[in-house]
Amino acid sequence: MKTVLAADIGGTKTLLQLTMENDDVLLEREYVSQQFESFDFILAAFLGQTQIKDYVVERACFAVAGPVSGRDANVTNLPWQLNADDIAKSFNIEHVHLCNDFEAVAHGIACLAEDEIVTLQRGQFDGTMPRAVIGAGTGLGQALLFPVANGWQIVSTEGGHTDFAPTDNKQILLLEHLIERFGHVSYERVLSGMGLVTIYEFLRAYQQKNENPLLRQAMMAGDPAAAISQFANDRKDSLASESLDLFIQIYGAQAGNLALTVTPRGGLYLAGGIAAKNIERFKQGQFINAFVDKGRMQRLMEIIPVHLIIQPKVGLLGARLLARKIIV
Repeated sequence: MKTVLAADIGGTKTLLQLTMENDDVLLEREYVSQQFESFDFILAAFLGQTQIKDYVVERACFAVAGPVSGRDANVTNLPWQLNADDIAKSFNIEHVHLCNDFEAVAHGIACLAEDEIVTLQRGQFDGTMPRAVIGAGTGLGQALLFPVANGWQIVSTEGGHTDFAPTDNKQILLLEHLIERFGHVSYERVLSGMGLVTIYEFLRAYQQKNENPLLRQAMMAGDPAAAISQFANDRKDSLASESLDLFIQIYGAQAGNLALTVTPRGGLYLAGGIAAKNIERFKQGQFINAFVDKGRMQRLMEIIPVHLIIQPKVGLLGARLLARKIIV
């Protein structure tokens, strides 16, 4: 029996799903990306599961967190290189397609239910206008969606690597701090999991505050960005709270930059794990205040619908949708 394989390949985790043509899920697994030397090892582990050994993969789409050029792709935050033809030959898959992970997220928007989206700004929806998607996680992804006769023309971008532009004196000091450390400073350097940690470390040094030893212990024991978010949301640490607030303000400003670039009256969508795990914080208004704070363009910004995606598998859903569209 022939099946469809979809994967959402990220710097932190990789999701794979095998389905029948009628969307019945045969197997779904999540892997920690950094525990594997290459994607091939993950794919081999997945396809080696006994419950799917008798199935043939007819179509596969792999959404990659990094640039895609033709049949080749690189994972930005891992030393992984993928070639669609090599994968097809090595794993006996009839048709393999590679796409940027945020191209898949953009396609996945069509698969979302109403309760998988939280509206941060209602705006004035115009279905004839573009959409845009931005998402901070391990990195910062962005994609554009343009309406066409039969749906959407989707363009993936590397806009997360544009230059970070501070909007106040504190952010100017942050930029100076980052220039000393890294040289070039992109928005991804700030708007990512490691970016939140960088903001925290900057504020701690800048304000010369004593650190909460419980927070430091939690950062060392697990995901440091998740620890900062948890302490901020539980109101256990003022420095963590200030760090998350600054992160959200910068996030809103960059989302606004993207919105000014494409005017997405069809909606701007926030994806990525950081926003989804801090929904209440994003609903408090800091994000939208920074989003619309564009001087003479504020009235335009106020009519752009802004939504937060809370479905963590939106990229996987988009990859599956793309796999089904492969012409065979």
